[in-house]
Amino acid sequence: MDSTLTSVLAALSGSIIGATTPVLSNFVLQRSVTQRELTNREIAQREELYSEFIRQGTACYAKALSQSLDNIEELAMIYALVNRIRLFASSSVLEAADAFVRDLVERYGENNMSIDQITSLALKQHPDPLNDFALKCRAELRRLYAQSSWRST
Repeated sequence: MDSTLTSVLAALSGSIIGATTPVLSNFVLQRSVTQRELTNREIAQREELYSEFIRQGTACYAKALSQSLDNIEELAMIYALVNRIRLFASSSVLEAADAFVRDLVERYGENNMSIDQITSLALKQHPDPLNDFALKCRAELRRLYAQSSWRST
């Protein structure tokens, strides 16, 4: 092969490699950034939804202990939250949410408790009907955090 042709081919291949390397590097970097942003957005959405479920569930449960079901909208809001959770949560989180709603409906069906009875119950048993849900949410969010940090390194 002619040495001039070899020099031209070497220069041409070096230029092609030099030109494509930044493009390829930028593509990989942008893909990683996009994936991280999507994961962070998903985590934020889950945190907000789980927090909303805990807030509304706590309020409904406290009301269920001392009052009968006057307004079906409160219960409908809880079911709507469970169905929003159903869209993307793990099966363990969903099972905990369903179990809480079943417990809530049962509480509404029981006799109303006085403030003294509620206080006595809280002091004796320290019931937290959303404890299982919160723990499973925390485990799921930690798993997502770990996956996100693994991808970013």
